[in-house]
Amino acid sequence: MEEKKKLKFIFIAFILLISFGILGYMYLLDLNFVDALYMTVITVSTVGFGEVGISSDQSELFSVLMIFLGVGIVGYAFTTFVAMLVEGKLVDLWKGSKMDRKISALNNHYIICGSGEIAEVIIDNFLENNLDFVVITNKTRDLDEYSHDNILVIEGQSTEESVLEHAGINKAKGLISTLDTEVDNIVTVLTARNINRELYIIANAISKAGSKKLLKVGANKTLSAAEISGNRMASLMIKPNIISFLDVVTRIGDVELDLEEVVVKKGSYLENISLVEAQIPNKTGLIVLAIKENTNGQMIFNPPVDYIFKIGDILIVLGKEEQIEKLKYLSE
Repeated sequence: MEEKKKLKFIFIAFILLISFGILGYMYLLDLNFVDALYMTVITVSTVGFGEVGISSDQSELFSVLMIFLGVGIVGYAFTTFVAMLVEGKLVDLWKGSKMDRKISALNNHYIICGSGEIAEVIIDNFLENNLDFVVITNKTRDLDEYSHDNILVIEGQSTEESVLEHAGINKAKGLISTLDTEVDNIVTVLTARNINRELYIIANAISKAGSKKLLKVGANKTLSAAEISGNRMASLMIKPNIISFLDVVTRIGDVELDLEEVVVKKGSYLENISLVEAQIPNKTGLIVLAIKENTNGQMIFNPPVDYIFKIGDILIVLGKEEQIEKLKYLSE
């Protein structure tokens, strides 16, 4: 943020001014460090209280120079602070420091790179599901909007290693790259993969060639917004009833059905019993669409009733939120 740079400049300018004054008075007036510091402070502050040392033409000219420099820096600092106070920027800086502490405390979270239309949809979904995430963007308007909405956000380019580390990439669970250009997405994925080998990465592919490159440099999955939109438009025209059903499943409409994944945990009700014995439809009202086996990662669609649940298996179920919560309770 620009305000941080201004404050940093003011701080560095003061340090350099004091250092310059101390060295100058130590040389011109043959003073020790404490006396030189004293002379520097009273000169910069223009109080003119009890000078030490034997002055000379050179030291007096040096004092004049120090006074001009001091007045200039103090004047700039004063106007900057007043402007920041009036515009509420000081409060924003305080919120920024608070935000940095929250970001550093994140663990097993998600990183969203970019702040375009695709990112907006992702952010809305993450907020709805109460997920921990941080957004990386260099767009000033989005930075201000997200910070005011209490969304964790970092200013910068996700192509830079330091920015990704600031976002806690070493502790992150996943990263989504939604940048505007193919090159930026590729560099972001490559940089992220080099830092965290276990990170799950999804990237927006602008072209088919770009999709292949993204997969080569480390993306787990790639999606093309243009391709998805085109396929959906065609399907709406060709198979409208199927798309209407998918809208129900994906909650695009006003219905409350949702697809969810539930993991079978050690010691849970589902451990080592069959699908028919679990009686999931009777106990929760859910429909079990598929099971992803923990042993080999294979996805079993419309699983057989004699399938035996094992620890780590993932159930893909369809139903209402409260029904899903019942199954999660049983599987813990």
